[in-house]
Amino acid sequence: MSYHFLDDGHVSSPQGYRATGVSAGLKDGRARDLALIHALRPCRVAAIFTRNAVVAAPIFFNQAILARSHENTRAVLINAGQANAATGPAGLADAVESAKVVADELEIPRDSVLLMSTGQIGVPLPMPRMREGIRRAASELDSGGGRRAAIAILTNEARPKERALRVALREGHTLRLGGMAKGSRFSMPRQGTVLALVTTDAMLDQRLLMRALDRSFECSFGRILIDGESSPNDGVILLANGAAGGAPILDATSWEYGAFQEALDVLCSDLAQQVVRDAASGGKQIVVHVRGALSAASARQVATAVARSPAVRWVCAHARSDWGALLVAVGESGVEIRADLLDLRIGPVPLMSAGVQVAARSGAITQALAGPEIEIGIDLHLGTHQAEIWACTLPGEGIS
Repeated sequence: MSYHFLDDGHVSSPQGYRATGVSAGLKDGRARDLALIHALRPCRVAAIFTRNAVVAAPIFFNQAILARSHENTRAVLINAGQANAATGPAGLADAVESAKVVADELEIPRDSVLLMSTGQIGVPLPMPRMREGIRRAASELDSGGGRRAAIAILTNEARPKERALRVALREGHTLRLGGMAKGSRFSMPRQGTVLALVTTDAMLDQRLLMRALDRSFECSFGRILIDGESSPNDGVILLANGAAGGAPILDATSWEYGAFQEALDVLCSDLAQQVVRDAASGGKQIVVHVRGALSAASARQVATAVARSPAVRWVCAHARSDWGALLVAVGESGVEIRADLLDLRIGPVPLMSAGVQVAARSGAITQALAGPEIEIGIDLHLGTHQAEIWACTLPGEGIS
């Protein structure tokens, strides 16, 4: 292990970043609702955006910017309160103007600003408040402002989600990664936006940066299934400014790249699990692990079917020993199953072995379902692939 977590680390812990979060009046009350992160030097960027066919204006804006260059990003503006989704051409114009104001205030190129938004869909941005908030944020930026930024991107969550770590390289060199995330669940509409911004002072080839984010996403944010829907605003952005110095990381087989990848995996996983824990407030966390599948896609399909199953979530919420819902969900997943090979368990308690029920006491099953975290294990015994999904029950799902 070449990394360790920083005490009170945040998104501006790496060298060469400033951040803040201010109250711009975008949400009810005086809560912080506008975050600004500024890189003191141009950043290479990797990004993964929503799979939803309906794309919010800030995501469309980012895609247009990144289609031209992945090596010139200097700032990220994130607002809470309004998602700027389903707002038509006017919403896109507001996004363009927001980026322009940021660029003018920070005296950076206008195509070096990226945007993220979260909040109510269909509501336009209150641009007079946005302009004033951006100007105030630009004047309050500092290297210790990451916590303010993490608070400002929240909507209905209980707590900010942030982390940073230091990576030790050879010859005494070090680099840092920091990040923040938000993710929630609404009752109406049933969709929650997941946003994450990760910063690093490492210098990587842009293709390696995207490769690293792709892998880390799959083992972190890509495992989250809170309500089964992707928001028009979902996005994960990774910035790398090279401020740590040292030789750039250009080789995917190098020790330095492996150390960076390990640290990024850990950071993204930590942030994603914070999202799930927050969403599970008042409910239970559920980890569904599928192994022995013929392909990674089929393993994920089974895990997703189980995590989405209302019956399975009901059993978990109620801590009932009737585990038949789990077997039904596996069988209905659409993946080829050999029932005579199937193993199922909840926590340490085996339920089925080689397709035959194991004589587990109902009390043991109930106990395995009683805690705040529930692990469901499924072994198809058909191949070597596996997948894991992080889900949770929501408040109200345990009500009879």
